Amino acid sequence: MVHEGRAGVLRDVNTARLVRAARRQDVVLRLIPRIGDFMVPGTAVLAVHGGAVPPRSRLRYSVSVGVERTLHQDLAFGLRQLSDIALRALSTSVNDPTTAVQCLDRSIQFLAAVVHLPLGTVHHRDRSGRVRLVQEGPGWESLVDLAFEEIRWCVAGSPQVSRRLLAGLDDLLLLAPEERKQPLVRHRALLVQAVERAVPVAADREFALLPDRQGIG
Repeated sequence: MVHEGRAGVLRDVNTARLVRAARRQDVVLRLIPRIGDFMVPGTAVLAVHGGAVPPRSRLRYSVSVGVERTLHQDLAFGLRQLSDIALRALSTSVNDPTTAVQCLDRSIQFLAAVVHLPLGTVHHRDRSGRVRLVQEGPGWESLVDLAFEEIRWCVAGSPQVSRRLLAGLDDLLLLAPEERKQPLVRHRALLVQAVERAVPVAADREFALLPDRQGIG
């Protein structure tokens, strides 16, 4: 099945409708784009495994495409917005590290809420327990990168933000199961390296690398 409407962002998927359509046809559907992906006419939307394509009447209105991303099913969109706000706050034209710290507060809150949840590929099942729809979502590492990667590049000269980011990474390391610690450890090490390269005075480096949940008081 390909997208035949206007170009836009995949905003919403009616998973229950797709599961019912797959069950009636006794097939497995795979949603090809992720929620938040931009699609043009002709973009492949659904792949069918194990049988014939369900009738289009059963697939109608199963996906919603619009002008902009929304928070309804788009797990990564909130982090994208927070990261963008923080990056603008850290720009030389704005120079508002307190706003960047507040964005980090909410990004850390989000990651703490999902640290133990299943992420990545989701298998939607019918009433008998058979998989009928496979949907790709963001994994833990991609969410961590979205929350911290671009901000980390900008904070070496802002001790308020580097201290808050270090504290947040340390808090998440305490919460995360062993298999989810690696991206947090990587971001922490890269942040320390960036500050050490950018700050020549030892006392200033020590201050910038002191974890603080408020940044600087």
